[in-house]
Amino acid sequence: MAKSETGHSKYGATCFYCFTPEQVKIINKEIKKTIVEIEPMVYAASDASKTGIFSQIQCGPIMGLLHPWLYRCQLLNKNIFGYNVYWDFHLDTMHYNEYGVGGKYGWHIDAGIKDADESDVIVSDMKLTCLLNLSEETYEGGEFYTINDNKEHKFTSGMGLIINSLIAHKVTPVTKGERKTLTYWGIGPAWR
Repeated sequence: MAKSETGHSKYGATCFYCFTPEQVKIINKEIKKTIVEIEPMVYAASDASKTGIFSQIQCGPIMGLLHPWLYRCQLLNKNIFGYNVYWDFHLDTMHYNEYGVGGKYGWHIDAGIKDADESDVIVSDMKLTCLLNLSEETYEGGEFYTINDNKEHKFTSGMGLIINSLIAHKVTPVTKGERKTLTYWGIGPAWR
């Protein structure tokens, strides 16, 4: 395990350093230009409380900036998880998550993608949840927890975090400042 990484379990979270504060500011500036839509709260994970502003962005326009983070996620998948993931960045969107004071996301898992006709047929599954902390200022609260560890995973500005999407996780309420993250889900064929 490299000194810049923490954790290395298929069933836990792995955190790693990726970007400097200056790079984080540049990424945020470019993300603001690529927001496709603000996500309605109805898209929150089932039975989870979610408070904040959540936007969809296109991957393509910012791929050059995000390459070090996404490459590291691919490498960790190869070396730890071994999941069949499409990595279709040119087709995918990401979620930009802004948690102000009181912002939170209760215990939830990231699950499957249903067929376009809204039936209950799962056509692909989220295998990995890849997060990038893009907070520009120090914030308090907003800790990231996984249910199997039930401990805070240190995940500060410029850091990436990757977990198995089926591990329940949460973000505690932000008590001061603003927490910003970017989420990419590593999606692949339905689990068999």
